[in-house]
Amino acid sequence: MLMDLFYDELPKSWKKRRTHFHDFMLNVHSRLQKQRNLSDPLRIVAEDLSKEAVLLCLDEFMVTDVADALILNRLFGHLFQRGIVLVTTSNRAPDKLYEGGLQRDLFLPFIALLKDRCIIHEIGSSVDYRKLSSNEGGFYFCGEGAGDLLKEKFRVITDGNLAKPAVVEVVMGRKLQVPFSANGCAFFQFHELCEMPLGAADYIGLFKKFHTLALEGIPSFGSHNRVAAYRFVTLIDVMYENRARLLCSAEDEPTGLFKRCVTIADAPKARSSRASKSEDADVCVDNELGFAKERTISRLTEMISRPYLEEHATKIAHWSQQYQHS
Repeated sequence: MLMDLFYDELPKSWKKRRTHFHDFMLNVHSRLQKQRNLSDPLRIVAEDLSKEAVLLCLDEFMVTDVADALILNRLFGHLFQRGIVLVTTSNRAPDKLYEGGLQRDLFLPFIALLKDRCIIHEIGSSVDYRKLSSNEGGFYFCGEGAGDLLKEKFRVITDGNLAKPAVVEVVMGRKLQVPFSANGCAFFQFHELCEMPLGAADYIGLFKKFHTLALEGIPSFGSHNRVAAYRFVTLIDVMYENRARLLCSAEDEPTGLFKRCVTIADAPKARSSRASKSEDADVCVDNELGFAKERTISRLTEMISRPYLEEHATKIAHWSQQYQHS
């Protein structure tokens, strides 16, 4: 919020860029791929970035990928040399970034650079306001009573209308049964969407008819429910592409749902941190899922954010007008 206030108050004529750290690094890697035949592609990428913006605002600076970790020092060394000003937010202090990561010794010079070039402000509080707003605002519920809170929220957003079963046409004559629906909102148990033989086509069909999904009982994922995890990743991708709204009850916060799903490279670290053999046995070592989870967590987080929900409110108004005329 503080960074956005700062960014929005700057003159529009300023060359500035505000983005999520994850998206910024994806963009950097994409640029590097295009310049891969050059002797020093990172220098060229930094030069291009510095031409596009003097001020760089990065949200959620969180290093989890060794590919990011190994280039950050040189990348930001080039950027700082070219006069880039960095403003960033993070849940981790600089000294804690990439803690326990592969080849972290090669990452330490970047921490020193960051501390040398940036002023660190700790915004400390005993209250996690994001959790407070998600529980009281009522879109992502976890913990005791989460299912009841979700049902109550569903009742509120459907204006108390009676929820009825519905049928969605999918592809090639297939149909998807919707247990409860009202006012463009569908209500499912997690197992009904992610533990049944469904796929992207079913989810796409669902969101052609519904703009909101209430999903009850999202579990934490591991080896015991890996297939369901894949379906959940696909479901979130389809929802995000359709800009649909999610209400849900879950076993954990978005960042915790996939904590037992790791890449091959991260498997030894994950197993060594387990408190018991049963936890160790449930670690899901899967490169595809291990990497896809970061996208899913990022999209889940955005989908319960204020800007996303405000955008969705505009969509609902448009949807309601179309529905009334159809």
